[in-house]
Amino acid sequence: MGSAMFEWVIILFLGSGLVYGLQSRRLQRRNISSPMMMVLTGMLVALPLGIWHSAPMDALSGSIHFATGFAEMTLAIILFLDAAVLDYRKESAARNIAIRLLLIGLPLTIGVTWAFIVGLDASIGLVPALILALIVSPTDAALGRPVLENKGVPEPVRQGINIESGLNDGLVLPVFTTAVLLEANLLSNGHQGWIAEAVLEISIGAVIGVVSGYVIGQVVNHAVKNRTIVARFERLLGVLAALFIFLLAEELGGNGFVAAFAGGLALNISSDKVKNAIESFGEAESELLTMLTFFVFGLIVVPALYESWTWTMLLFSIASLAVLRPLCVWICMIGSPYSLGEKLYIGWFGPRGIASVIYMLIMATMIDPGAFKPLFAAGTMIVCISVVAHGITAAPASRALVSYLARKS
Repeated sequence: MGSAMFEWVIILFLGSGLVYGLQSRRLQRRNISSPMMMVLTGMLVALPLGIWHSAPMDALSGSIHFATGFAEMTLAIILFLDAAVLDYRKESAARNIAIRLLLIGLPLTIGVTWAFIVGLDASIGLVPALILALIVSPTDAALGRPVLENKGVPEPVRQGINIESGLNDGLVLPVFTTAVLLEANLLSNGHQGWIAEAVLEISIGAVIGVVSGYVIGQVVNHAVKNRTIVARFERLLGVLAALFIFLLAEELGGNGFVAAFAGGLALNISSDKVKNAIESFGEAESELLTMLTFFVFGLIVVPALYESWTWTMLLFSIASLAVLRPLCVWICMIGSPYSLGEKLYIGWFGPRGIASVIYMLIMATMIDPGAFKPLFAAGTMIVCISVVAHGITAAPASRALVSYLARKS
């Protein structure tokens, strides 16, 4: 992609963002979310660039450095901010839902999804099946924003979904990285010490993250208390801290993503001022990151992989979204005081979005994408379906739950 063409791509992205923003209230009333708009825009922009007509995977391999460079920074920021602004002091009901979803529902979903993939197509291999299960398990609350904004939905339900979405990508990441390293090692008939190297890399990242997050938290406390920080720099604090911790860990031989997530948690716990300071990074800036991620997804990833889509992948995608996660959520919520309607609602709103996209882009730098087209294609299909399905159903399903609870009371 030449520099002139790249500039036009950026111009078209910014223009589409302006168009959506100016009509956002009207579009959202019609259940058209910004991720839906940006994926579609990216796919349309790809047409005149000839990306759709390239040989399979050519577009992805040619643009992988741009896509992954952006994706890595985005994921580091998202992991850090999700952990840093998490209000773990929320009412116990919301925490209890989140704990059930993260400690029981998430591992159960990964295991059931892995077993379903193996049963559907045993030729895919046990480790690749696990990698795909890990790619499609983290949820993305950005795809169901009306869920979080509808105050009629019980607070514990909304916040439980929000906390789950904020933490599950960080919890899955070390397992995902290890699984990809295992597959890469098996392919290359590598040495036996890869497990120790993987554990060391994750451990170094965690230590650097915790130490850096704690120190930055103490500094934030001091700065806010003594009013030495100007308001506009508070808006930059989260991004600066996230990228600082990420790049420091990578430079010192650790896993930067684990460091970013651990740093956000440590910063949150060590600083009682951090939530207000970092949250001023705000929804607007995080919305921009979300829009750009989905634009890149529609521009580069979808055109590179759509020819590899199969009916088996469609069956898997529908089962994962509409059967496997809802079933696992229902199981993990057994014994809780919530109605069947609330359990089904929580189970359905597990959109697959940014984390899944970025996991695939990161994987493409670790393993030859051409050798794992089915994994990338299946992950891409499930994100495409989720962007549309969860975007369209978020507001109506939230209103339906409110009506359902009103009839029960």
